[in-house]
Amino acid sequence: MDNEQRKILVLTGASRGIGHATVKRFSSAGWRVITCSRHAFPEDCPWEAGPEDHMQIDLADVESLTHQVEVLRKKLKGAGLNALVNNAAVSPKAFSGKRLDSISTEMADWRHVFQVNFFGPIMLARGLFKELKKIHGTVVNVTSIAGGRVHPFAGTAYATSKAALASLTREMASDFGPHGIRVNAIAPGEIKTSILSPNTEKKLVPEIPMRRLGTPEEVAKTIYFLCSEQSSYVNGAEIHINGGQHA
Repeated sequence: MDNEQRKILVLTGASRGIGHATVKRFSSAGWRVITCSRHAFPEDCPWEAGPEDHMQIDLADVESLTHQVEVLRKKLKGAGLNALVNNAAVSPKAFSGKRLDSISTEMADWRHVFQVNFFGPIMLARGLFKELKKIHGTVVNVTSIAGGRVHPFAGTAYATSKAALASLTREMASDFGPHGIRVNAIAPGEIKTSILSPNTEKKLVPEIPMRRLGTPEEVAKTIYFLCSEQSSYVNGAEIHINGGQHA
């Protein structure tokens, strides 16, 4: 199918882990995937559509983000947007690799984390509102298991930004819903990606009822479900993908 006939996904944080698996899941279903990252498209990437459908957007730069959203809208050429997946996030650590708590986190780090993890998603959703409304698209925000409890490895700024994003998801579902746009979230648990701390598998897997880490592909399948007609009456939900890790 040519670009005019294909469903379109805009995805942030596509270069690795959950984002990379999401690109593959949607692409295999025939979707056009427009990826957004603060990095330029790597020349050695085998994805053929990459150079054309990749945008270099730094969610931490407010002025640049506002401008790039307009560039992204032009890229859509008046087409509607089927799905926006806000996956990009940052989780800073101390120089020693230890968790940054509410006492040790510098205010500059707080602001940076919230801009990328919280403000970036709502800025993108508002900026692409007309395109989403045009064809009753959907938004999926990626929160975290750390948003609902004190996590042994995830820092305070990261955890609270994800808790705020979960709350924002409910608010957006209420505000966007009357316009035909569904807004949901997924809250991954311990997923085998590069963002995990080195001791995660040793310390936390014994506490997970399924006794293993999740995979990015398992998360991508749930994202796809929320962007499909199979979830047509799911709105304002946060789906926990954590192998039963609720304690």
